[in-house]
Amino acid sequence: MSLLETAVAAPRPAQAKGTVAGRWQLRERLGRGSAAEVFRAVDLEGGPDVAVKIAAANGRKQHQRIQNEAGVLAGLNHPSIVRLIAQGVMPGGGTHAGRPFLVEELALGTSLADTIRLQSPRPAEVARWARGLFEALAHLHACGLVHRDIKPANLMLSGLRRSPVRIIDFGIAAMAGAAPEPGISSGTVHYMSPEQAAGGAAEPAWDVYAMGLVLLELLTGTKAFPGTAVESLVARTLRSPGIPDSLGDWAVLLRSLTAMDPGERPTAAVAAAMAARLMTEVPSPGQGIQRSLQSQGSQRGQRGQTGAGTCPATRASSLRRHRQRA
Repeated sequence: MSLLETAVAAPRPAQAKGTVAGRWQLRERLGRGSAAEVFRAVDLEGGPDVAVKIAAANGRKQHQRIQNEAGVLAGLNHPSIVRLIAQGVMPGGGTHAGRPFLVEELALGTSLADTIRLQSPRPAEVARWARGLFEALAHLHACGLVHRDIKPANLMLSGLRRSPVRIIDFGIAAMAGAAPEPGISSGTVHYMSPEQAAGGAAEPAWDVYAMGLVLLELLTGTKAFPGTAVESLVARTLRSPGIPDSLGDWAVLLRSLTAMDPGERPTAAVAAAMAARLMTEVPSPGQGIQRSLQSQGSQRGQRGQTGAGTCPATRASSLRRHRQRA
């Protein structure tokens, strides 16, 4: 469950006391998950309100997840990725004493999970969201990182034109090529790629596949692989998701994003370009997008490379440094 999924349902948000880093005064709790609690906080220096994420318990897994997210976000800079402002350890004497915390940009909009439940967004709007999200993934992948938990609850509407949707919750992000870690959950069952479900090494194609399932759900209103966790896992290893031909160019793109073979999926950068075309094109039998995918076919399989910006080596190494200290 996303840390913010419980925010809408809470009739009386819990209030927190205390100041973080001598600057941010904790206010109501926005959400709570197994790894952390998220609070709104007021900037005592007059800046905008922020989100403060505090480890939910004094356990190794919870602390590692917060430290992992700090290491990832410290090396990223993209308008569609939530921004890290500060990090540290809560001082002694309070309920959260000794627990690591993050101060992040506050994402006040609803999640795409809420959007799917409450409305049916227009395909052109979904394409606009998809372009920004794939551009953000391209930046992440250029830094040698994989999110590993792309799902509607981790994609937040911002209300901003430049970055209408932002990716949050990088607690289980990993370096590309990283093997599964004992005791660390990797992803959400209903959005995992077949190879992620099988427990393979992390790769950017996982995020591309998961985003494909999210987009399909936005367009159809239903999960590609419903049922129990076991049923969902088994189904994706046997078949590709059912994508209706009535989606036109969308169908071509979605089938590419969710190909069983990760080498047949486009990079995030290529997917961003395809989504941009869908922002303006009238639905068609799909030849336009198909030609574009074929013309950029040389980029398929290059899952560690993108054309959407670069990431200095020092950024790519930030996660390694945090893990060494964890």
